[in-house]
Amino acid sequence: MKFSDFFVPKYVHSNPLVRIKFVNKTTDLHLLEQMVEKDEDGEVVQAVRDRIQALTVTHKE
Repeated sequence: MKFSDFFVPKYVHSNPLVRIKFVNKTTDLHLLEQMVEKDEDGEVVQAVRDRIQALTVTHKE
């Protein structure tokens, strides 16, 4: 963990597992869409895509 991780939001944390944990808790679709475009970790991006899909299916029902 980097020292700067204490001062940044969880979605920009240096540890991908922390970012994935954030993704699984948030309902902010706009932020999730930004993460898909900007995050460089494949596992995080896949978790974000899964979360977006889960949230959009829930909102359509």
